Amino acid sequence: MQLSPPNITYSSLLLVAGTACLFVAVAILQSRRNAVGATSLILLLLALAWWDTTYAIFWAGTPGLTKYFWLDITYLGAVSVPTALFVFSMQITNHQGWLKRPFVSLLYLEPILVLTCLFTDPYHGLFFAGRRAENSAVILDAGPVFWLNVVYSYSLILIATILIVRGYLRSSGVYRRQLGVILLGIGFTWLNSIIFILGLNPLPGADNTPFSFTIAAVAFAFAVGKYQLLDLIPVARDILIEKMRDGVLVIDTQNRIVDMNPAAQNLLNINTNMLGRLVEDVIRKWPHYKKDSSNFSQPQTEINLGGRSRKYVDMQVTNILDGKDRDIGRLIILHDITNLKKAQNELRLLANVDSLTGAINRGHFMELAKKEIQRSIRYNRKLSLVLMDMDSFKKINDNYGHASGDQALITLTRICARGTRKMDVFARLGGEEFALLLPETPQEIAAELSERLREVLASSVIHSESFEIKTTISMGVTEFGIQEQDTFEGLFHRADKALYKAKVDGRNCVVMWHKGLG
Repeated sequence: MQLSPPNITYSSLLLVAGTACLFVAVAILQSRRNAVGATSLILLLLALAWWDTTYAIFWAGTPGLTKYFWLDITYLGAVSVPTALFVFSMQITNHQGWLKRPFVSLLYLEPILVLTCLFTDPYHGLFFAGRRAENSAVILDAGPVFWLNVVYSYSLILIATILIVRGYLRSSGVYRRQLGVILLGIGFTWLNSIIFILGLNPLPGADNTPFSFTIAAVAFAFAVGKYQLLDLIPVARDILIEKMRDGVLVIDTQNRIVDMNPAAQNLLNINTNMLGRLVEDVIRKWPHYKKDSSNFSQPQTEINLGGRSRKYVDMQVTNILDGKDRDIGRLIILHDITNLKKAQNELRLLANVDSLTGAINRGHFMELAKKEIQRSIRYNRKLSLVLMDMDSFKKINDNYGHASGDQALITLTRICARGTRKMDVFARLGGEEFALLLPETPQEIAAELSERLREVLASSVIHSESFEIKTTISMGVTEFGIQEQDTFEGLFHRADKALYKAKVDGRNCVVMWHKGLG
């Protein structure tokens, strides 16, 4: 039997709406089925698809098994939508703790009882109570079960709206945008109810409620596509996270960036346009990038971000699990340790440098000298060593004071720094003893350089307090490899012998080692 004349326009619009809801539900099922909130959103979309499609069949004038068949079975979707919407709102606003099995079972029990009363109404009259209007496509008045369902449904929608409003006000960034879109969709359903109550229905004779909920579903779909809704539901994602000094980066199981706070954006020099992009697009810019580092398998790593400021961060990675212990992504905390690294480098420098002169100290010189010897052997390159000893240094301290002695040592260091190459290694071995290691330099050239340095120091006047002091230096020069199976100890011993000879010969001179020195 046909209840009312067909209306192809209404039917077509409803069919398009139902198809859209079904399409979005399938898309979410395929791409985000394990995400928090996905199941309830899919149920919501399927309920809307059923509601729209069966209502479309009704307006197409399709005969049913009974007079009100197609109109009645729309209720399978109509009574399910508020419950699914309520559960969905609880999940996306981080109230999953309430959704225990007994509570959820009670939520879905009401739609089942209403449907039972609807289809068995001829036996008890609790749903329609004999008030169903003939040839009406809308139920405007009915019995107690009908009105209890109306109160129950709008109560759930109201609570869902309040939860989302609170979540919106307490959140920021991408999650505020997500909830803003969802709130806009739900707001349209409330606007529809007001229009319907005021008798301003743009679809005369039809129930426009499924249209309004479909528009809300389209808003949800937009949030899914535009703002990565359901990729990861925020966990304590509010102003606290936004204001954290540490960077917070959230990635999903496909290594896509789904959230970040301002601190992470500043540290990594990225913006919200990176949301939805692979995290590899960010880390490939790091100086020490490795292709497999995007897996973030290490729970803690120090990263050099490079750039002019040479930023360093301590990166801690934690897996995020859902209520069923399934991996849904990773939380990355980025702590700026640039100042700490600078302090460590300064301490390392202090450990390797003589505090008075700024020259390399004895321990570090020995390490570098052994490395240069290995390089000399490997590439068959020349390497010379010069040992220096400031003449009559004790007299300077005794006659002019230790401050003058210190100034003399500093002056020698400056002269050697200016007169040598960057690749050369100059060090203070202790007291007034110094060493100069000259890579790729034969001893003849090393002796010529030493002579120039000696002459510069001898002609220099050292100003200390009210004194003008002059001093000289003795030097011993030798070359690595001039003896068979040469060693670092052998090199050092020969240079020391040459230095001793310079002292014996009257100081203020340069002596090259030869076999006669032993």
